[in-house]
Amino acid sequence: MASPPNRETTKALLLLYDDFTEFQSQCTFLCDAVVALAMSELVMDKWSVNGLHMNAVQVKRRAEALGEKLSTFREQLE
Repeated sequence: MASPPNRETTKALLLLYDDFTEFQSQCTFLCDAVVALAMSELVMDKWSVNGLHMNAVQVKRRAEALGEKLSTFREQLE
């Protein structure tokens, strides 16, 4: 049977959860924005395209950072 997590691990896991919920909010916004734009009959100007691209890049970077944190936890648990 595994030992219970120590206080440091518990705190790190709670911070990771907070990061994830913020990331989930960003993903939801991006998905909703893309769907709204796709369903509208408006042509996107270059500023809107640039803003959408910047948001997508930020979401991808956050996903990579969360993946790295999860990988670190996994390594610690093995």
